[in-house]
Amino acid sequence: MEPSQSPILSYLRASLPRLNEILQSHPSYGRTALARTVCEVFGFYSATGKLRTASSLQALVVVEREGLIKLPPSASRPNRPNARLLSDPVPSPTDVPDRIGELDGLRIERVRTREALALWNTLMADEHPLGGTKFAGIQKKYLFNSDHGYLGGIGFAAAALYLAPRDEWMGWSSEQRDAFRSHVIGLNRFLIRPGVRCKNLASYLLSRSLRQMKADLYEEHAQRIWVVETFVDPSYSGSCFLAAGFHKVGQTKGRGRHASTNACTRSKKTVLLYEFSSGWRSQLGVAPAPIYPTLEIHAGLDGDQWSEHEFGEADLGDRRRTARLVKSARLLSRIPGEPITSNLEMDRAAVSGHYRFIEHPDTTAVTPERILGPHRKRTVERIRGQKVALCVIDETKITYSTRPACDGLDVVGRNQTSSEAQGVRLHATLAVNDQGLPLGVLRCGYRPSDPSSKFPDRQRWEDAVDDVVACAKAVRRSTRMVVVMDREGDSAALMERCLRSQRVDVLVRAKHDRVLPNGKKLFGLLRGLESSGEVEVPIQRLSRRVKSGRVLHEGREGRDAAMEVRFCAVALPCGRMTAVQIRETDRSSGALEWTLLTSLPVNTVEEAKQVVEYYLLRWRIEDTFRVLKSGCKVEELRMQSARALHRAVTIYMVIAWRLMLLTLLGREVPNASVEVMFTKTQLRVLRNLAMEHDLPEPDDMASAILLVALLGGYQQGKKRPPPGVAVMWRGYRRLEVGAMCVSLDLKHRGRAPPASS
Repeated sequence: MEPSQSPILSYLRASLPRLNEILQSHPSYGRTALARTVCEVFGFYSATGKLRTASSLQALVVVEREGLIKLPPSASRPNRPNARLLSDPVPSPTDVPDRIGELDGLRIERVRTREALALWNTLMADEHPLGGTKFAGIQKKYLFNSDHGYLGGIGFAAAALYLAPRDEWMGWSSEQRDAFRSHVIGLNRFLIRPGVRCKNLASYLLSRSLRQMKADLYEEHAQRIWVVETFVDPSYSGSCFLAAGFHKVGQTKGRGRHASTNACTRSKKTVLLYEFSSGWRSQLGVAPAPIYPTLEIHAGLDGDQWSEHEFGEADLGDRRRTARLVKSARLLSRIPGEPITSNLEMDRAAVSGHYRFIEHPDTTAVTPERILGPHRKRTVERIRGQKVALCVIDETKITYSTRPACDGLDVVGRNQTSSEAQGVRLHATLAVNDQGLPLGVLRCGYRPSDPSSKFPDRQRWEDAVDDVVACAKAVRRSTRMVVVMDREGDSAALMERCLRSQRVDVLVRAKHDRVLPNGKKLFGLLRGLESSGEVEVPIQRLSRRVKSGRVLHEGREGRDAAMEVRFCAVALPCGRMTAVQIRETDRSSGALEWTLLTSLPVNTVEEAKQVVEYYLLRWRIEDTFRVLKSGCKVEELRMQSARALHRAVTIYMVIAWRLMLLTLLGREVPNASVEVMFTKTQLRVLRNLAMEHDLPEPDDMASAILLVALLGGYQQGKKRPPPGVAVMWRGYRRLEVGAMCVSLDLKHRGRAPPASS
């Protein structure tokens, strides 16, 4: 406990007359003897009945620095030797098996002797990434021993003095923190030696060490531990901590324990907490804090506040860059598809700042991952509130063939004369709930800008699947996470990645007619089964495509196709899966047939139909790509490098998600409050439009969305389908212009525009 904040210090400050009397009555005592006497007089005892001499001495030194008392001079001591180490490195363990059950004599040994301490210090100094260290306050150290040799070690010591994510999660006041910080302990060192490769060993030893540490502290010091805290560098996943029951609660500021300034001189680490039980909350009278905070789908998306909500926590190395990102996103979303130079605020400084940000030379701080980071966090919070979250992975090609001066573009296609088309390949992951509402963008992946770097196409798919698996670790198991991919994702390696995680299911449309263990082929086996039922699948209209006089696609009319459903379990190299085949009953030309492979449970025809419905929601990402290209017009961006395009496309991808959500909310949540998506000035425009055309006022989301669609050219009718995204983004652009005119008119008349206008 820090002396300046200890209860002992507060007590001594309040008892200065008595303290000075003690000092004057013992003029021959040294500092340690005085501290012992102060403990006896004021009753400073630990829970085990021992004098708190060290804490009292620290408090006396602080009081002397404040000029309130005079202590005898400190006795000079020879310099303390460095941490005791072995003369030779610790021998490496031998013949360590791959499984815990095969380890012989596995045991956790408490460090009690000087020899054991030297061994522990040597292990940490030689093999831990952070090296050795001196622990503060009460501490416990353990060695992991076995018949194969020493496997590693772990060390606990006093918790951090101030830690914002921890204090916010615990919900205690500053006074409670000072009084009860001893009930929190820090896990300062944890080492499994580099040569040890034993599955689940780290999480197993971590769990056992926590229990033993808690028992030892109570037995020897009568100290009850409520919470254990630790830190993980961003370069490590911390999977063993999560498997042992730790939870992520935030990030450090990067200042260090004893920083004298607010400068971020160290890397920002992830803060993880382990809670033995929640009973301490009632003892302190604090409300329980959710380990998995959730977010409503439409929360934080109202008017101009949405960009702060989705980008305001971006870690870009400088707060000014984050502020620039927030303002740029707000201006770009005002009139989708128009360049930022036509922003309604006519802010030249904002335009210049936007292009400086997009073209910023810092390639480590300003990256698509950091730009998307806060929105990804919000997306995960929205996922936590759902029973099912579909993580749709797909790729789109954004063409920039008319930008020959742009550096680092990919080859996105070739025409009939084998001429290469230059552009950007966007590999994105869109989270969607089971009703089809987009929850957010989890990932925007791009090929590295350096054309000489080797980056296979399959790598993007593997990275996207691994990203969903990592996301699932921050979501309750009650939420079913499903990776959904089209035919490009039909890979045994990708499906195995999902199955191995045991947290993510997979649903993919089969591309390969695999040979099964019984010698039959997959597609033929399913066609030979009896139909289990029928399902109607809406087939979108596709226009006839002609290029350079050659017909690329004859097109088709939109229809509701009646499809037969067949399903059976199949054994694949990646594991046991279920194959669901839907085949159009009309066998005429152009009949559709899809085969879906999934790890979802399929035992009834209803569950098979549910799988088909999940796959149909894959079109949400296709619609989002359409909004990105046609609505936001990202193919018209003019940048000097592919790196700048990656940053700009990432921002526009979030804007496209918001436009998609705005389009669908009126259908799926018609009774939602209009204020979650519209400002008061926009609602004023919509109300005037409703009065002009004798339409219902925009009192709910459905009526407001209809008015926006009418602004975009939607023709209302009984047999008309609901408005699409193209109509919505046209209407939203016109709504923004109308809102600007209303604000200027109110200002000109001497009336302030409504709040959040």
